[in-house]
Amino acid sequence: MEPIGASEPMELVFEPGLLKGKVKRAEESPGDCEVSLHVKMLDAAAREAVLAYLQEDPQALYRLLAGKGAPWLDELAPSPLPGAALAAAADCTCGQSACGHAAALLAAAASHIAAEPLQQLTLLGLPREAVLAGVFAAWAKAAPPASGSAAETATRAKEKGPSGPSPGEWVAEAAAEGRLHRPGPQLGELAVQLSPPPPADQLGPVGDWTSLLPGVRGASKALGLIARGAAKQAEQKRRSLRLP
Repeated sequence: MEPIGASEPMELVFEPGLLKGKVKRAEESPGDCEVSLHVKMLDAAAREAVLAYLQEDPQALYRLLAGKGAPWLDELAPSPLPGAALAAAADCTCGQSACGHAAALLAAAASHIAAEPLQQLTLLGLPREAVLAGVFAAWAKAAPPASGSAAETATRAKEKGPSGPSPGEWVAEAAAEGRLHRPGPQLGELAVQLSPPPPADQLGPVGDWTSLLPGVRGASKALGLIARGAAKQAEQKRRSLRLP
């Protein structure tokens, strides 16, 4: 049966095991038809296979979250929308069995899934929240324990909170939100070699900062004092750092 209203915008709702949509009726019957279709979800083994694949391939997770192609789904989690045979099982408010509204719903859903493969997993029982929770939990469990003294470990836990993100969690979230270029929570753990500053009496304000304080007497001298004080504190901090 030809789909009805396939060219019209359609309101789609993807839920685990359930696809719903509103389809325009024919011109002689104005109004919308509400169509719902139950689909079979993944079993526990198939769910674990999908999560294991994403745990081993962060790029695949990024592409999935970004709405890019996911050809691996055809093998691990094939689409639950095979076509006309499934339309006969749909429920439609028009009261007809295997109606064109159901065919229109399937056609629109297939097009939407092609653009957002994550919705395919949602129908199969793995919505975005479940995917991220499963992958993040595995990454957090596999992350090595923090090195250093007990005091350092306690300080880090206090700083990032009792449920702070692991490196894997941060990377996946950053990729999904397009902020991989920003520093991560472990930026402070990078080793930086600091060289001693020049003698304090040789330090002065860099550039013509006095132009920012027109009419202020002694501005140059005050800026010099600030620069030398900051340099002294930086040197004290440098000497207090312990090399690994």
